[in-house]
Amino acid sequence: MKTVDIFLKRIKELSGKECEFGFLNDYTFKSMTLAEGRFIMEPQSINSRTIGINHRKERNRKLTLYYVISNDVVTNSKEVVEEIEGLLKEMEKDREILSEIINFDYYCMVRNAKEDEGDLTGLVIFEVNLDIKER
Repeated sequence: MKTVDIFLKRIKELSGKECEFGFLNDYTFKSMTLAEGRFIMEPQSINSRTIGINHRKERNRKLTLYYVISNDVVTNSKEVVEEIEGLLKEMEKDREILSEIINFDYYCMVRNAKEDEGDLTGLVIFEVNLDIKER
């Protein structure tokens, strides 16, 4: 879990926003607005394989990083999309992250969700799937 701790720490430092380890469902059962303005890192899977004759292990960890904000009707949340893309680019070059892992790839999706019919703008949910190769 050292890798997860480093990702949590660096996301918080690079973005200036809270980053918590947990499950998005914990928030959706109560209210998505509880998740607003913070990153939620959700574990997905981990697998390992032996490489080389000396039985060295390589681990692949999958995490999903969620970020939830209220939709800005005027700008359609364009500035937040640019902010998230910038954060991902900074993470790609971050020495502290790269010193602990071999590599990581990501896939980012954005969607709009409404909690009820009276909600006109809804929430913008960023879902970033991280595929991390650990040492």
